[in-house]
Amino acid sequence: MRIRFRPGTRLVSVPVRVWGPRRPPSDLVFVLDTGTDRTIIDTQIALRLGFSERDAIRRSRISSPLGHEEGFMVVAPRIRALGWERGGFELACHQLTTTTEVDGLLGADYFDCLVLTINYAAGTVDLTEPPTDAPTG
Repeated sequence: MRIRFRPGTRLVSVPVRVWGPRRPPSDLVFVLDTGTDRTIIDTQIALRLGFSERDAIRRSRISSPLGHEEGFMVVAPRIRALGWERGGFELACHQLTTTTEVDGLLGADYFDCLVLTINYAAGTVDLTEPPTDAPTG
């Protein structure tokens, strides 16, 4: 699937739908961040979706220029972004302090086994299956 963003933009925002354990799914906005090894959702958004620390499968810790922050990991029944859907997907819940309207960060874990192409000049993002003749491991 291809999505468009404004060329020249440094942050690429993508629509993401997340299913919570006790609420209807929510349409959210995540920043595409391949430098983040796991997908992160703002704690307040996670609570709104029906997750809580009682649902945590383990603790989470992230580092930022401001220091280390403790959070917790939950399993989303489903998450959909860039035309792909994953079930039983782990999300790290952390407070995201930002001046932009961002509900989370779509991390490198979401793109496992797929081909992510970001074309900054054209302002497009594509997420596709690898070619069948692609080398493996």
